[in-house]
Amino acid sequence: MPRTPVRRVSLKACKNCGALVPKEATVCPVCGSTTFVDDWEGVMILLDNSALAEKLKTSKHGVFAIRVSGSYVFK
Repeated sequence: MPRTPVRRVSLKACKNCGALVPKEATVCPVCGSTTFVDDWEGVMILLDNSALAEKLKTSKHGVFAIRVSGSYVFK
């Protein structure tokens, strides 16, 4: 049985807030940081006024990494 091909995502994570941005980005659109890493895991999408955003007590919205460089972004 053939395996389904895996598409690799070309994104990097903001080290400050965990936002996932294209590799070409120089400034984080969420927090304004300029520090990024390629070592991230998991994807979380936060929408305005979502139950997950309320549970995490954050007003940020966007696409975020769950873990950045070995530490969790949202605790």
